Amino acid sequence: MIPNTAKAALSNNKSLFGCWIQLFNPAVAEMMGLCGYDILMIDMEHGLGSVVDAANVMRAARGTGAASLIRLPANDPVIIKTLMDQGADGIMVPMVETPEAAQAVVSACRYPPKGVRGLAVGIARGSDYGINERYVDTVDDHTLVICQIETVLGVKNAKAIAEIDGVDMLFIGRNDLAADSGHILDLDHPEVNALVDEVLAVAKAAGKKIGTVPSAGRSWQKLLDEGFDLVIPSSDISILRMFGQQEVASYRAHVGAEQAKGSIAKGY
Repeated sequence: MIPNTAKAALSNNKSLFGCWIQLFNPAVAEMMGLCGYDILMIDMEHGLGSVVDAANVMRAARGTGAASLIRLPANDPVIIKTLMDQGADGIMVPMVETPEAAQAVVSACRYPPKGVRGLAVGIARGSDYGINERYVDTVDDHTLVICQIETVLGVKNAKAIAEIDGVDMLFIGRNDLAADSGHILDLDHPEVNALVDEVLAVAKAAGKKIGTVPSAGRSWQKLLDEGFDLVIPSSDISILRMFGQQEVASYRAHVGAEQAKGSIAKGY
């Protein structure tokens, strides 16, 4: 198998820097990978891509050095099985609130007797369409399994979730956590930060990796300094939006200045 660069880096206690992929355009994903992002988080929860789109994005990313992870729309073993077959380097499941839900995630990623993943190894892209004869024996070592903690109940059960064998990382969904705790859009509310800190401490105590997104008060630099292993600050959409807004603002400022000069020269 092509090594999972993200899982290897985490095993060596290196941090990861990621980009959300929500446009599902292979050329854009390839570009983000070539920019040097460690992981591309292909977002099937909030993006509009299908399984076919996700597979094509993974193909585009394969030669860039970036690992292809997929955030699922739900904790569904059928979707997990399909995307594992398509060769995802890892999966991230939203709204995991109990150890039972976390165990279901792990089981869906693993073949029997350790799990319930259906076996179609001879046609799966993940096994190089059956060419890789060691795929069944090695896939668990190459797969990064991430559970998102996004609710107060999830935080309450974070210790039990982290203790599930096969869960590699807890990823705090701070937007949903803020909303669920009664502080929608206020990611830096003291109560939200306290919940974030609680999950961070739990993950560290359990020897599991921890990830999240930045906020106004906790930049990605600060989060890395605090011990987070994965931060994903931007998406392909936000990068395009921010640069477009900046360039148009510069253009309008320049044109406005030139027009003002013209008005003064004409005595207006």
